[in-house]
Amino acid sequence: MSKFGLYTKNSNETSGHINIVEMPTKTQAEAYFAGVKNLSLQQLQDLFIIKEIDNSNKVLMYGNR
Repeated sequence: MSKFGLYTKNSNETSGHINIVEMPTKTQAEAYFAGVKNLSLQQLQDLFIIKEIDNSNKVLMYGNR
């Protein structure tokens, strides 16, 4: 499964992280976030950005092993 993040979409501010979910596909993540926000898919896409989050488990403290 992949991790997907919900971010604000506004040109007046930097894109702010709101929520993370683990889902098999981006489409399922979009449906989940639309349900959580009580929005249609079109409204969700107009207001927010959904991006896949890199799932690497690199830890700087241990020298990125």
